[in-house]
Amino acid sequence: MKRLILYLSVILCGQFLAAQTPSDTLREGKLKEVTVAGQRRQVVYRLDRKRIDAQQALTAAGGTAADVLQTIPSVQTDADGELSFRGSREFLVYIDGKPSPLTGTAALRQIPAATIQDIELLTTPGARYRAEGDVGIIHITTRKGQTEGLSGMLNASATTLGGWSGNGRMDWQRGCNRLWANMQANRYRGVSDFRQEKTTIVDDYQTTSLSDGERFRTERAYIGTLGWQYAVEDRHLLSVDIQSGQTRNRRGGDMDYHEERTLPLGLHTAGIYDSHDRYMLEKELVQLSASYLWRLNERGDQLSIQSRNRYDWHSLEYTESNMFEQTGVRYEGTRGYEEEHHWDCDEQIDYKWQYRPTGTFEAGYQYVTYSEIGDYNIKYWDRPAQAFEWQDDLHAPFDYHRQVHSLYATASDHFGHLAMDAGLRMDRLRDKMTIAVAGADRDRRRVELYPSAHAAYNTPRGTFGVAYARRTNRPGIWKMEPYITYEDYYTKKIGNPDIRPEYIHSLELNYHKGFESGHSLHAAAYQRWRTDVVDEIRVAYEPGVTLDSIINAGDQIDRGAELSVVVKPVKRWTATVNADVHNYRFTSHYEGCTSAHGWTYAVGCINQVAATPTTSLQFDGHVVGPQRLTQGRERAYCYFDLAARQQLMHGRMSISLVAHDVLRTARYHNWRTTPTLSSETRVRPHYPNLTLSVSYFFNTTSKESHSGAVSKGAVFEGKDF
Repeated sequence: MKRLILYLSVILCGQFLAAQTPSDTLREGKLKEVTVAGQRRQVVYRLDRKRIDAQQALTAAGGTAADVLQTIPSVQTDADGELSFRGSREFLVYIDGKPSPLTGTAALRQIPAATIQDIELLTTPGARYRAEGDVGIIHITTRKGQTEGLSGMLNASATTLGGWSGNGRMDWQRGCNRLWANMQANRYRGVSDFRQEKTTIVDDYQTTSLSDGERFRTERAYIGTLGWQYAVEDRHLLSVDIQSGQTRNRRGGDMDYHEERTLPLGLHTAGIYDSHDRYMLEKELVQLSASYLWRLNERGDQLSIQSRNRYDWHSLEYTESNMFEQTGVRYEGTRGYEEEHHWDCDEQIDYKWQYRPTGTFEAGYQYVTYSEIGDYNIKYWDRPAQAFEWQDDLHAPFDYHRQVHSLYATASDHFGHLAMDAGLRMDRLRDKMTIAVAGADRDRRRVELYPSAHAAYNTPRGTFGVAYARRTNRPGIWKMEPYITYEDYYTKKIGNPDIRPEYIHSLELNYHKGFESGHSLHAAAYQRWRTDVVDEIRVAYEPGVTLDSIINAGDQIDRGAELSVVVKPVKRWTATVNADVHNYRFTSHYEGCTSAHGWTYAVGCINQVAATPTTSLQFDGHVVGPQRLTQGRERAYCYFDLAARQQLMHGRMSISLVAHDVLRTARYHNWRTTPTLSSETRVRPHYPNLTLSVSYFFNTTSKESHSGAVSKGAVFEGKDF
């Protein structure tokens, strides 16, 4: 695979060099067909969101939505490939206006970048949107057919780390009807060198261990979608789609494990082992979605009804740890099984009243439910019997249900140069958990209010905006399970049935100015108050063994500023500088944590060069500043990406090559320190990490299209907010 990608890279470079050489036809002075290539702006700002043009992110070619998001300020990826925005991993993901059947970074990785038209970030979502996700909503709009008849796309990619993807979409439109089918298969893979030194003190036993080896992460998905849409003269719009498939996420490590232990009375032992740990989460799911929009009159009043129902008929979470002596004899081991069934639904009815040409009032009701039934079992290696034995006291069937009934109302209007909206959402929540662990059953009910407000004022000198929203992070069932699971043999985890929701107040001020020359400036200041911060703490549990626990660690205030500057030094070169700096102040309310405060920053420079009308180059440099953790800190690091894209067949086909971390400077280095634990972890991604992708489109649209649960906010026509 590596040789194939390198060989095709040479071909792509040859295409680029050939594009620099005048053709014989031009030397003869004959007129030849000319392709005029124009660029959309990469980021467009609106009243309550910013929109990113995914097609302008060359370094995401062959990647996913997660790769596109890494080109904007405040988005970072950790050593495990998990994406965070403004320091949080808690965000909702919507695809074409509907909630994704997956969550978080896993949802973003299942969406090929080649299929994305644009991505919207709603950092302070309005009251009509669900309140979960403290940093808001990531809404992805996919590319669609635009003409009568048949249209579609094909995309394939491969990486030198063993990843690959294939995606195909077909649209057929005739009169009022549109049918579409989508099929995707992908395998995301990340591999890193891993080294950890750890010392624990438990019952006068001091244990020092060194783990040195390789860790990997693999995510597979096979998902198909069928859909039908019926539209009548812009008055009635009915849409139905069904999505089904399988996802399988794996991670693990293969380590040389050295352990030294000092016992009471000065005794000393040492051992060298081979350690192998595995984690797998596989799901088979189906999701049915339907929506109906009725435009009642020419004034613009409308009624919409939406329904989404998902069922995971099979879900298995499996953990495995293995420790072998140098002779090959098994020393320790565990096997953990959690089999589950999930189902959830999201129903919404919404009425919008256009009370004047620029003003609307909107009200609605939403019902969201999530249910999970499962059973957890674990077995340990019995050394004398040389066999795995079930642990009888760790058999824990469970039944969990969450219901949220919501009422909301919002109003928006324009007054000359001023645009604004305001809203209020009321959630009635019930969490009920029944589990075969003594004292762990819970049945909680609460009523919560979530206000939001946005305003923007447009002047010849730029646009000024202010936004506020109250949000929450509600712990899921896996954070509440009161039994121990294993990351590896020496790292255990446990949930907390008494964990409380985290509440967030987000305030944002922003300024945007565009210039006719193509330059632009965007600045934002933000503050987030987080109460009952949900986090994991690590404590020494047994000699050489640590336990990660879910807790409400304390309160935190983040104050930060973002800056994005776009300049065109020369005609074919566009440079974008993104910067984010913020101050955090964490106040601990838990004895296992310490209060902390400090500064962190991130800076990115994205350089795009239109070498020819059909050839584009991009070079990115990123610096991520040091960070404080709940129990430690992480060192700063930097990385650089290089990409090239060649368009063929009048833009219908493109070939892209991306080299990630070309200078091999990405390193993740952190420390944790408590009175009974100290650990130092180093992670370095493997190189070379090259991605080659080929895409082919026909009759697809570049026109903005939004529908479903995430819709446009108030905007000034022709202006960006």
